[in-house]
Amino acid sequence: MWDDSRDVVVVGSGNGALTAALCLHDMGVRDVMVIEKSMEVGGTSALSGGGIWVPGNHYAAAAGIEDSLDEARDYALAANGADDVPARLVETYIEQAPRMLRFLHERSRVRYVSLAHYPDYFSDLPGARAGHRSLEPEPVDITRLADRGRRLKDGHPILRILNRVPMTQTEAHSFNVQAPGWQWAAAKLLLHYFLDLPQRRHTRQSRRATCGSAGVARLLWSLEERQVPVALGVELKDLVVQQGRVTGVVVEQAGRVRRIGCRRAVVLATGGFEHDQALREQYLPQPTQAAWSTTHKANTGTAVALARRHGARLRRMEGAWWVPTFRVPGIAHPYPSIMEKSYPGSCVVDARGQRVANESMNYQLYVRECHRLHASGTDTSRLWLIFDADFRRKYIVSPILTSRLMPDWMIPRAYFCPEFLTRADSLDDLARAVGIDAAGLGATIARFNGFAACGEDADFGRGNSVYDRYYGDPAVTPNPCLAPIARPPFYAVRIYLGEFGTNGGLDIDENGQVLADDGRPIGGLYANGNCAAAVLPSYPGPGATLGPAMTFAYQAARHIAGYNMAP
Repeated sequence: MWDDSRDVVVVGSGNGALTAALCLHDMGVRDVMVIEKSMEVGGTSALSGGGIWVPGNHYAAAAGIEDSLDEARDYALAANGADDVPARLVETYIEQAPRMLRFLHERSRVRYVSLAHYPDYFSDLPGARAGHRSLEPEPVDITRLADRGRRLKDGHPILRILNRVPMTQTEAHSFNVQAPGWQWAAAKLLLHYFLDLPQRRHTRQSRRATCGSAGVARLLWSLEERQVPVALGVELKDLVVQQGRVTGVVVEQAGRVRRIGCRRAVVLATGGFEHDQALREQYLPQPTQAAWSTTHKANTGTAVALARRHGARLRRMEGAWWVPTFRVPGIAHPYPSIMEKSYPGSCVVDARGQRVANESMNYQLYVRECHRLHASGTDTSRLWLIFDADFRRKYIVSPILTSRLMPDWMIPRAYFCPEFLTRADSLDDLARAVGIDAAGLGATIARFNGFAACGEDADFGRGNSVYDRYYGDPAVTPNPCLAPIARPPFYAVRIYLGEFGTNGGLDIDENGQVLADDGRPIGGLYANGNCAAAVLPSYPGPGATLGPAMTFAYQAARHIAGYNMAP
């Protein structure tokens, strides 16, 4: 006895969910409904950088770049290493991701820009490339959406100038490393924003969406043109299973419980479980806190728990898309620390005052190394980014602009607290203020400054890889990732071992079907994104989260619709 019925119900509203709905529609399954439990569209996808990692994509080919899918497959498999991922899933991804991207490009408003200089993260592995495998969404005017974009979730503050003006990944990189012309480029963005009087009369939200918000907006725009409903404030409460097959969902909206029959399938694309502290304690490595996560706070693992109750198999529940984070007072979501720890003239220390790893390595590996050290007895629950006045003058630290643009007296007073920012006139005073061993910090900085002088990090090899140098400063020699920490005042910013979301969850096959404990597909149930176990958990390149989410959404749509696309 159904209150409503559809061919397919898609649960969630990030890239994976919206891609599934869009592909289903264009593959002939027209009675599709998207449900989202929050009152905004986009989830963690909208908060993200929006990048996708797609080797052999047609945007790179158009730029004259040749890529080998065989080499990409070998690289991805090697990068995954000992991670428990069936090779067939990686092979399916490498083969189908370029087809997914072309399918969306040819049929919808989805558009991407190839990132020519963003390298694969494991740049020393055979098959790695220095660029053109990662792409970011092309910016879009959100007033093209039916409600002028009011339902669209804003991007993360780290991707907006003054928490208002969105930047692309390319622009953000240029501004942060202060590439030639960055000031004029930033001024143009600000001028365009403040002179957009028709939009300013309605909202402080910019009409220009970038990064993850743009990726979601382009998918949503495409769905609106097809009149595919996206219902907000609708929470999944249970799956209906009959004779071993999922045939519907139980949902709640505004206090009313409804049963929706699903004639063909249910697609789960609801995000991870990172905001359920009990699940974090059960599965994730220590130290772990939900407050350190950068993601959508509605990600509590409901879909994973419900599917598990009905016999779904779980895999890789200990995994996440790790990234160091800052907790900025007054900002709801922690800031990911991707670039700051890589800039020359800074290092990260623990309470002993000692460095723990190569600060310029990719952020996923950095947190993994901190977890390994913590498990072996080295306390990495308290870490600080240490830098001096020269660093402060040159580089941005999340919401804190350079001292030339934001002198210390302009920094909000609330920022100066043990949980975020501390300043002192000497390293000893800084150590005492935050609880670092002063002798240990002094010895570490002296040794670090010696490395900066000779250009060789004898402890961790910082600056030796292509990826290390991506966020280095080419004006700094002999090593663009190393500069001395010597000029007072000195600063410490607290770093937490956070993530962009968990990446363990429902075990899926090549078609995105959820598998039962016996390894067989559960009829009518599909999953993608962070509620499914990751296909590329090692994070081989920027966008290795959203790329698989969209690709296995595409695969699920093909399987549900019985659609075969010519190679």
